[in-house]
Amino acid sequence: MSFYKISYKQIRQSPELADMLAALERGFEQFGIDFYLIGAVARDVWMRGIHDTPPKRTTGDIDFAVLINKKGEYEALRDYLIDTEGFHPSKENAFVLIWKNGQEVDLMPFGRIEQGGRIKVQGTGLTTLHVSGFTEVYQAGLPEVELGSRYKFKFCTIPGLVLLKLIAWNDRPENRRSDIQDISEILVHYFGMFTEHIFEHHNDLFGDEDEDLISIAAQAIGREIGHIANRDNALKALLLQIVQENTASAATSRIAAIMASTLQNTVEANIILLQKMLKGIEETTTA
Repeated sequence: MSFYKISYKQIRQSPELADMLAALERGFEQFGIDFYLIGAVARDVWMRGIHDTPPKRTTGDIDFAVLINKKGEYEALRDYLIDTEGFHPSKENAFVLIWKNGQEVDLMPFGRIEQGGRIKVQGTGLTTLHVSGFTEVYQAGLPEVELGSRYKFKFCTIPGLVLLKLIAWNDRPENRRSDIQDISEILVHYFGMFTEHIFEHHNDLFGDEDEDLISIAAQAIGREIGHIANRDNALKALLLQIVQENTASAATSRIAAIMASTLQNTVEANIILLQKMLKGIEETTTA
């Protein structure tokens, strides 16, 4: 997979982040845990750091997916980071740790401890997490980034981000509006960021002269998402269900409504984009 070098400034993060990353790195090494960056900071790595395309939405949280295959290993990692490295637990969310400067870090476990796409851990507040897709995104291959000429780690692909954000929104739609806002921005900029890749791998989408670039991007990214989801039948079924439910009617599509308020266009226009994405996902079923 690809390798990139970026600075803290490029992704709107302070060099003070280095101390926190060093602490996390020691914890992961202590238990031999693999991990990758997800969420809005992974989005920023792609959009701001690599493609110089600043997204509108900012975030203070940093999210990592952490590969956990042994029962109790996640709790041991958290205890180490709290007792040895100076993190503080969150009372509201067992998956969140707070660094010395108030920075929140989400450590989202996935792996063999999953049961039906969910993980339950010990702690207070939110202790159950829906992690469908984390393993498949990991298995599909991840690029690496070197941050601040020091820290190297894997980070989520753009199709992987869209897949995970769709599932996260579906799990808690009342709290995850920002996931659809991020997907909206990704769709707007996807063609510009990955023009060469789309021409090379999705050249057949250019046959219709009336097709606009964002529609081509939506179908192309649907195919990329579908290839990831094909690794697990239950994941593929869930993904199709989410998108199908939100393309059935402009009156009932919550995703299209959020996209419309984000992109300042109509619900109907975003139904078309979601239909293009759905078509791309469905095409991979028989590919």
